[in-house]
Amino acid sequence: MILLLFLLTYTIVDVDVQASWTDHQLVIESSGIRVGNTFDNAMVPKAIDNLSRLRLFNFIAIDTTIVGDGIFVKIIVEEAPFLKGIPEFIGNTKVKDSDLNKKVELRAGQVLTDKAIFEVRSKILDLYKEKYFYETTVQDSLVVDTLNKAKIYFFIDEGIQPRIGKIIINGNESITDKKIKSKMSTKEKGFLRTGKLVEEKLEEDIDNITALFKENGFLNVVVNEPVIEVIDNRFTITIDVQENQKYYVGEITLEGNTVFTETALRNVMKIKTGDIYNLVYAEESMQNMYSLYADEGYIYCSIVPVEDVKDSVIDIAYKFTESSPANVKLVTITGNYRTREKVIRREIVTIPGQRYRRSDVIRSQREIFNLGFFEDIQILPGNPDENGNIDIIYDVKEKEGVGTIGGGVAYSPQDRMTGYVEFSHPNLFGRGQRLYTKLELGGRLTNVQVGFTEPWLFDTRTSAGVDLYYVNRLWEYYTKRDIGFATRVSLPFHLDYTRFSYGFRTERTQILDIARSYTPPETGYSLYDDTIPKWTIANSFSITRDSRDYIFNASSGSLISFGAEFAKKVLFANVDYNRYTLDVRTYFPIVWKIVLMTRLNAGVVTSNDEVPIYKRFYAGGAGSEGVRGYPDRSLSPIEDGRVVGGSAILINNIELKMKLSQTMAFILFFDMGNTFTSYHDINVHNLYRGAGAGIRVEVPMIGVMGFDLGYGFDRENPGFEPHFQINPFGMF
Repeated sequence: MILLLFLLTYTIVDVDVQASWTDHQLVIESSGIRVGNTFDNAMVPKAIDNLSRLRLFNFIAIDTTIVGDGIFVKIIVEEAPFLKGIPEFIGNTKVKDSDLNKKVELRAGQVLTDKAIFEVRSKILDLYKEKYFYETTVQDSLVVDTLNKAKIYFFIDEGIQPRIGKIIINGNESITDKKIKSKMSTKEKGFLRTGKLVEEKLEEDIDNITALFKENGFLNVVVNEPVIEVIDNRFTITIDVQENQKYYVGEITLEGNTVFTETALRNVMKIKTGDIYNLVYAEESMQNMYSLYADEGYIYCSIVPVEDVKDSVIDIAYKFTESSPANVKLVTITGNYRTREKVIRREIVTIPGQRYRRSDVIRSQREIFNLGFFEDIQILPGNPDENGNIDIIYDVKEKEGVGTIGGGVAYSPQDRMTGYVEFSHPNLFGRGQRLYTKLELGGRLTNVQVGFTEPWLFDTRTSAGVDLYYVNRLWEYYTKRDIGFATRVSLPFHLDYTRFSYGFRTERTQILDIARSYTPPETGYSLYDDTIPKWTIANSFSITRDSRDYIFNASSGSLISFGAEFAKKVLFANVDYNRYTLDVRTYFPIVWKIVLMTRLNAGVVTSNDEVPIYKRFYAGGAGSEGVRGYPDRSLSPIEDGRVVGGSAILINNIELKMKLSQTMAFILFFDMGNTFTSYHDINVHNLYRGAGAGIRVEVPMIGVMGFDLGYGFDRENPGFEPHFQINPFGMF
C-alpha cells in the first residue's frame, strides 16, 4: 500500500472524522486535508501536527483507504476533557493551595490533555524544589462526567524539607568562619534558629561575603556559588572563596582643590595611607568630600579618583573639577492642601538668591517635619538655569487626622477610668496655631483645660501662649483642687537650636477630703495648712537646646533643657518655693532602624518654709518622672505609711528603639531612679532599677498610644508592672 502511494497519484474523494464531541468540520479544516486535492504522503504527518496545535486531543490517528483511483481518509481523535472548577490538592500541608494554584495556572474550562497534566505535575515538583523539599512525588487523578468535563486531583507526597545542618567555608585564610557567618542571614539550625534555607537570602549572603572581603582589602575576591547537598536529612552548604591579592592604601594626593584645603578634605576621608584598602571607606570618603562641597553650593563639583596599582599598594590621586557654586533660584512648596504656605515657608532657611547649601536643605526639612503636620517631605530639585542656579521644591504630604474632636473613655493608673470630651488642633485653620480644650470627668478626676499657642507672634520667631485650667484630682489620701491661669513666651537664643522661655502663672490651690487616718507631723508641713485656699504667683525661666531630627520620634540629635520656677510671697500670694529641673536626652543611630536613647532627669525644690506636698517630686511609673517596673508615684519618701514626695529627684533612662516608621516603634528600656528627702541625700547607690519592653503607635485623631511592661528588680517582691499611656500631642 505504501509503495503504491509513492508510485501512483490519487485524488481525495472523502474525509471522515471519528470524534465524540469536537465539531467534525473544525477537525477537517484544521487538518488541512481537502476533498478533491491530490493526496501527498506528507499530508498525514502535517495534518497530525496541525491537529496537535489545537491542544484538544490526547490521541490522533489518520487512516487511508484506496478505492479505484481515489482515496478515502479517516481522521480519528480522542478528545481530552475540560477542567471543571479548580484543581484540588491533597496531601500538601506545608505549601498552601493558593501557592500551588498560582504556580500551575490552571483555569476552569481549560483542556486537560495528557501533556498539560504532565506539565502541571512538573510545575508542582519545581515549586517544591524551589522551597528545598526533597523526595517529593505527585500523582494525578481525573474524574470525567458525561459532558466531558473533569475534576482533577493531585495527590502530593511532600517528602522532606531539610534544615541547614552545616555551613562550610573554604579558602578563607584571612577572615574567620565566625566573622563570615555573622554577615550571613542564612544560619545553621540551632536554639531559636529554624535553619530554614531561603534561596534569595543565600544569594544576598554571597554578596555580603564578597563585600566583607572587599572591606578587608581583597578587591579581587571570588566567592563561588554555594554547593547545596543533603546529608542525613540536613543541608550542607559549601562556599568556596578565593581571596587573591590583599591591597593597602598607598600615597593619597589631591589635585585641583582650591575651595577647601588639603587638611579639610583629608579630615573627612575614611581612608589613610598605610590602611588596608577598604572599598566601603573609599566610597564613604568620596561621598563625604562631595557633601563638603555641596554644603558650600558646589553641587556641580566633579571628583575623579585615579588609582595606580603597584603590586599590593594602591596610590590614589583625587582630581577635582570644582566648577562654579550654585545659588537658589526659586523655592516652591507643593502638596499642602490644609496648611497655609506661609506656615511652611517661615521654617525654610533656603532663601532665593543665596548660596545653595545641602545643610540648609536638610535643616529646612527638619524644621518642617517638627511642625508635626506632615508624614513625609520630599526634596525635589528643579531644572538649573544657564548659570547653574537651581530651584528647590519641598513636596509635603500632610497627616490625616492631626486634629482631635470627640470623646470617649480613658484609663491611667493614676486617675483610673475617666470619660472625656475634647477638641484639639495643632494646626488651627492651617495657620500653625495650637488650640486645646478638654473636659474630663471620672471618679478620681475632674479636669477642664483651655489653651492656645501662637508659634509666630507678630510674624517673628517668638512663640506665645495662654492656658486656663481647673483640676480636681483625688490622690492617695487627699484631694487637690487647682484653678489657674498661665501665660508663656519663647524666643530664639543666640545659640543654634536654642530657645529661651519665660512663663507666668497664677494659681489657687486647695486641699480637700483629707483621709481621717492622716496624722499631721508635730512640726513642719501639714496638709491641713492647705485646706484654706493658697495662692501661687510663679515666674518660670528655661533654656532649651533641641537638635533632634524629629521631635516626635527622634533618631539622632539631643535635647538639653534647664528650667527654674520661683514662687514668692508677694501681693496676695502665700506659697514660697524654688524649683529647678534638668532634662538631658541624646539619641544615637546604631544600625538599620535601631536608635539608642540615654536620658538624665534631675530636679531640686527648696523653700523658705516647708515645700508644699504638691510641688514635690514623685518617681515611678511612666511619664517624665517614670521608672518603669514600679507603680506610679511609688518611689517617694514615706511618712506614717503615706507617700509624701521628695525634694530631689534623679532618674536615668536608657532605651533601645526599633523605629519601624515615623508612627511606630518598639523599645527595650532600662530605668534607674528615686526621689530623696533633700538634695543632700542624693545617692546613686539608692536608685531603683527597672527593665522591660514596650511599643509606641501614633493613631490618627488620638495621639501616640504606648504600652510598657517593666520588671522592677528592687521591689519588695520583684515582678512585672504594666504601664499604659496616651499622649495626644504625638510625642514618643
